[in-house]
Parts: sequence; C-alpha cells; structure tokens
Amino acid sequence: MAAKINKHVLYLQEIWSGNGRSEMFNPQPRPTIQQHNKRGCSSLRWANLRMLIGTWFSTGFRTRRLIYSFTFQHQMNITRNKAICTLFCEDYSEENVARLSKKIEELGSFDVCYENDPVRPVLVNLNAIRNDPVNYKLYVTEEAPEELPESPMETEGVMEIEEATFELSSDQQAVMFINEVYKAIDPHNEALYIYKEVSIKDVYDSVIPKARHMNKKSEIAFATWCSKRKVSFMDVQFTRKRSREANRRYRKVYVMNNEHRDNLIKNIVTSIPRYQTHINSLKNQECTIIGYARRSFDPSERRKKKRSLSAMVQDLKERSMCDLVFVSWSCSHADTFASRDVPDRGSLINSMGGVDGDTQSMISHINASGKDICLVAIDFKGLSTNTDDLQNLFNTHKNLAAVIIDTLHLDHTFHEFKREAVLNDPTILSPFAIKLQTS
Repeated sequence: MAAKINKHVLYLQEIWSGNGRSEMFNPQPRPTIQQHNKRGCSSLRWANLRMLIGTWFSTGFRTRRLIYSFTFQHQMNITRNKAICTLFCEDYSEENVARLSKKIEELGSFDVCYENDPVRPVLVNLNAIRNDPVNYKLYVTEEAPEELPESPMETEGVMEIEEATFELSSDQQAVMFINEVYKAIDPHNEALYIYKEVSIKDVYDSVIPKARHMNKKSEIAFATWCSKRKVSFMDVQFTRKRSREANRRYRKVYVMNNEHRDNLIKNIVTSIPRYQTHINSLKNQECTIIGYARRSFDPSERRKKKRSLSAMVQDLKERSMCDLVFVSWSCSHADTFASRDVPDRGSLINSMGGVDGDTQSMISHINASGKDICLVAIDFKGLSTNTDDLQNLFNTHKNLAAVIIDTLHLDHTFHEFKREAVLNDPTILSPFAIKLQTS
C-alpha cells in the first residue's frame, strides 16, 4: 500500500532560501542536482520548504494529510523537539519548542516523524505512523513518548517487538551501541550529547550491563576488544590521570545522555526484524527483490575480492531476503550502469555460487520483468555515487519501483528511495554523492 501513496502527491509550491529562516524565504532558482552535490552535506545552508498534500490509507478509508518537508544542515540523532523547530525553520529553543508544539497539537492527531532522513521531518497522522512504523519513524523524545492509538492493522510480529525487553546480543550490536553513545566527532546535537572526558572503565560500565554475552570480560580484556574492533572513540587522543586507584587514560568525546540509551538499544536490536518486515510487505505486493554487490577492478586482489563479494551476497540473501543477486567485480562506484561489466573482465562471477549474473544481466532482467522491482545494495558506494546515472536508471526502467540501501551494519537503519519521490525531486539522491565525500 505504501508504494501507491506517492502517486497522489500534489506539489503546491517550492521555495528556496539562502539561510533557512522562515521570515527570509526569498525565491531563488532551484539548484540543479550537480550544484547540490558540489555543496556537500556540511554546506547545506539553504532550506527547501515543500508544502504538499497527499492521500494515505489507514483503516480502509481515504484521509488527507498535510506534510511539511525541507532539507536542513545535516545532523543525526536529533530529538523530537529539535525536529519540530527544524520543521518550521525556527531556531532551537525551549520557547520555540513550546510554541510550535501547540501548533502541532492544534492540528489534531498528527505528530512529527521522518521517512529516510531524520533531518527532513514530516507531519503525519498518528494512525499512519502506527500502521507503518517502518516508513514513518518517530524521533527520540526527551520525555516519555505519547502513546499512539491502537490500530487493527498491527501485525503480530510488530507487537512482539514493541512488548519485548532488549539487550545487546552480539559484538556487532555492542560496537554499534558504543559508536553511537561515544562519538569522536561533534554530532551538533546538544540535546542528546555532552562533551566530556571518559575512561575505558566508564565505557565498560555502561556496556557490560546491557550486553550479557560480554559480562565475563575484564576491563583490560574489554579495552583490547575495543581496539581490535576499531571502536571509533579509541582513535581520540588520550591523556593520563593518576589517582589512588590507578593510572587511567581519558578521552574527550561526545557522550549520549543516559535517558536515551535504552531507546537506542531497542532501535539496534529491532532494526533487522523491522527491515525484514518491510521487505516482506514489498513481496506481498508482488515486488521482486533484487540484490546488487559491487567491487572495483583489481586483478591482484582476486581472492580477497571474491571473499568480500561472497559475504555481501550472503547478507543480501539472508538479511534482505533477495530473490535474485547480481554482482560486479570490475567497476568503479562512479561508473554508469550501462558501462559496467562491458566487456567482461574475467570469470570470477562464474566461480561464485548463488549469483544470478553481472550488471548487464541485472539490467536485462529488469527490462524483461513484468513485476515491480526493488533494487537493494549494501551501503551507498555498493550501488553508485553517480547521482545523474541513478536518476537515469529510474527514468529508463519504468518498473524500478524503489532502491533500498542497507546500512544496518553501520547505523542500524536503511534508506529507501521510491520511484515517484525521485522523479518528483531528484535531489533526494544526494546522499549517494555525500557518502562519496565522507568515505
């Protein structure tokens, strides 16, 4: 059902501003996607205020929704209060939060949430959020979250996720938790993070109670584990401080407040089940899920490349439940799809099991398919960093319904780019180019 919603979107107006302040929306020429990509993530100082009206389906009847959406300077892990200010292009302050929250309350059963990017908040009816928690994600709140209304469309799997208690059950989940709680780089989010000194013992004490599988590790063993796992805060320069107990190393990092950590663990633990619930919903709509894995051409690392591609193929089949998987071992992330694997540089693909062909085989399958196609790749560079070619891919292949980028291994989330949204606003493909600048 979600795939049909965007067909009813009506764009009323688009206004571009140089500073994102609501009182200074001076109309300017809309930047091209090339200009947008050159600015990069850190320089998105303009804001795009889009007012659009769409239709959505909740409990069997058609209802109107009003969505305000815009692009703002890139920040992650923003709270609901900050998202509200961002939504209305206002500076973040307690006074503005209180005033703008009343505006949302006056609309009735609406709340602020996001779809792909947390810096692009939208207002959506509470029933729609409850019915489709995968597409409509709520922000972290600084107080107890408001209960959403009961919905007859909830699945048993979602209810089990909501009622369960959560703990970190694997090393990968523990690494994700530590990297989110202890950030080496400023997240520009004073509502969630505080800049302070921490020791390995501080990190150890915060992780072990939430990760039962690690409770036999000593503090020294935990420090070694962090180093081997390349946890990000370990790269920060440390200083030594002597005390009666020990001579400890301290690092100044951005630390997430305690009250938000349980919600973070829930997001990490439930990310894969929620993702697979969404994939199953696409399959129920008779959409074919196609996986794609890519590596650059380097004949000297043939064996290493084969292992890497095999691991990606396995993840695409197990985590993304792909019906078919295609691979390329001889192209750059910026190459056009039409030029990839032309000519074939070798027989590596033929020696791999569980693979359905190369890039050209994938394009042929998409062209010949009578069903909608959802293309899945692991990480943005795993698909492409050529935004013009990605836009052309949607324009050329009418049955390419969506592209999903799986970054669950990095930030316990995934990013979906639907056909209608890309054709209406190609700049939403900018994360592909932004990832190139930061990787």
